[in-house]
Amino acid sequence: MPEKTLPSSCKLEFKSYQDWNGDRPSQTLIFHSNGSLWWIKVVVDWSLPGSILDLGYFQRRSMFQKFVEAVDFGQLQLLEDTVTMITLSLTEQSQNSITIRDGYQTPANFFIAVAHQMCCKITEDPKRVIYPTLDRARCLPTFEASCLQNVEVVAPTVSTVSINQHTFAYKKIDRPIYEPGDTNHILDEIDALAQLRGQPNIAQLVGLVVSENPYKTCPSTDMPAVITGFLLEYYPGGSLEQIIEEAEVQNGSLPLKWAVQIGRALESLHKRGRSHLDIKPSNIVFDARKNAILIDISGTGGYTWEWLSPEMQMLIQQSCEIAPAKASFEARIATDCWAYGRLLSTIAEKSGTGADAKLQSVADDLTKAAFEARISLGDALEKLQEKDDE
Repeated sequence: MPEKTLPSSCKLEFKSYQDWNGDRPSQTLIFHSNGSLWWIKVVVDWSLPGSILDLGYFQRRSMFQKFVEAVDFGQLQLLEDTVTMITLSLTEQSQNSITIRDGYQTPANFFIAVAHQMCCKITEDPKRVIYPTLDRARCLPTFEASCLQNVEVVAPTVSTVSINQHTFAYKKIDRPIYEPGDTNHILDEIDALAQLRGQPNIAQLVGLVVSENPYKTCPSTDMPAVITGFLLEYYPGGSLEQIIEEAEVQNGSLPLKWAVQIGRALESLHKRGRSHLDIKPSNIVFDARKNAILIDISGTGGYTWEWLSPEMQMLIQQSCEIAPAKASFEARIATDCWAYGRLLSTIAEKSGTGADAKLQSVADDLTKAAFEARISLGDALEKLQEKDDE
């Protein structure tokens, strides 16, 4: 039997597929038709029978994608220049029904077999990736996304890219697990990086990555450019987390050097009314000369529970609606300083040099149980830079 295909003027481009332990599957795709395109997310809004849930992941995905291929999207009122969410539910009503294209009806596919009982609700996908419009007032260099070469993913949100044979780190808005607030976190990080350009030991912003709106339906539509992410200087020396996991630090001068550099970077943030809130080994990277560089400085993104101060943990436990970024500036500074102390303790444990005693002493002073007994960041830096007695 010949394989069924879409009309030559139509094409489906599958993007991400998700389900919840087999239930309530969703498929994101791009529907190309006559030179235009629509982003679509098809969502099942009812619990599936056990016979479907028991299938393997790839079987479930294949079955749902074959159903999606059978849907006649040309008969639906798709939304332009955004992501159309088509929510499917079972009903006995004939309104807002799904049309299966000729030649695709088959009882072997569960979804196609019950398509005559489905009705669809069309809305804008509230969880779509939001690409902010480029604000020329930012006065930052821009790079076309289409000009990025040799893209290599190194983390869920970060890739290395090449431009004119120079390597940069590219932090994207789009990511495997995107939450609607992620775009604002990216913009906060851009603002912080722009404010701290030229400051030592803080990741340096190269520019913004821009493109035409990915959701643009008609090529001839005039729409403003959007930001898809930003470029940072690339730091090839790995992260502190990697160094801690791999071996002791044998160079006696490096641990103290790193401690001071990280402290000064944190001090630069605080002097500008900003906090980090996610100080931890994976957010310290190194340049080619083994200088420590602080990254992820938005102050509003994610946090790691065990790297929050005891007071911040208690604040969150008392009110689940309070995120660290919403706490008072004093509380945020305090959690940064406590986490810095814990970071120094971690470095001390792996230093294997004479610097470990000084690092541990300062770490202890920064992380004392009583908040009022802790030393300030400025005092910690002074102690770290004191000359040892001969």
